[in-house]
Amino acid sequence: MKTSNKLMVGLTVASVVGKIIDKSIIAGNIKKNTQTTFNLHKDSPVIDSSTYVHPFASIIGQVNIGKDVFIGPFSSIRGDEGLRIHISDKCNVQDGVVLHGLKNFEYTSVLFENSVYHNGNPYSIYISDRVSLAHQCQIHGPAKIGKDVFVGMQSLVFDSLVNEKVVIEPGAKVIGVTIPAGRYVSAGKVITTQEEADNLPTITPEYKYAKFNNKVVNVNTELAKGYKDDQ
Repeated sequence: MKTSNKLMVGLTVASVVGKIIDKSIIAGNIKKNTQTTFNLHKDSPVIDSSTYVHPFASIIGQVNIGKDVFIGPFSSIRGDEGLRIHISDKCNVQDGVVLHGLKNFEYTSVLFENSVYHNGNPYSIYISDRVSLAHQCQIHGPAKIGKDVFVGMQSLVFDSLVNEKVVIEPGAKVIGVTIPAGRYVSAGKVITTQEEADNLPTITPEYKYAKFNNKVVNVNTELAKGYKDDQ
């Protein structure tokens, strides 16, 4: 066989194998949780048709995702221990982001200390509209994040309420506190007491990242729509 023919055959085989692998990944990356003593149901994620989920992302169990959301590669949204993870409209969950929570139900009873509430309903994690979860950050329930919040690269939010229009800069950690609206957490800073949270600086027009989240949301909303159209 001529070299050119061998090359064509090789490329054809690689293309076919690639498509098979891609389809198998797509079929398996969104799945039901397994049955446990604290959750007798095998729940499937509920994802709006306008949302884009990268084939290398993983979404499991009691997860609800709204409209025009971008879910990036190697992100993990696991609603099998902490039940009821909600992601609202126009959010972005970027590459390598992890969402997971402590067990917050025992059979049908809510474990209040491991839950957050929205409109009277318990969740492991509740993410409001237009929130950006940047690369490799972790949101570990119980956690609730208000509208128009930016959570920076490799940062952590655990056992906390982050109110609206907050910026958490890269590498910061927010643990066991409530962050007031319109504040920012500087890069690498660790917030573990409510006094520290209450004394965080206020976002002003002069703050470098005051409008940063708007730009990130707009870009990722466009990406979600574009990738959905390409499918």
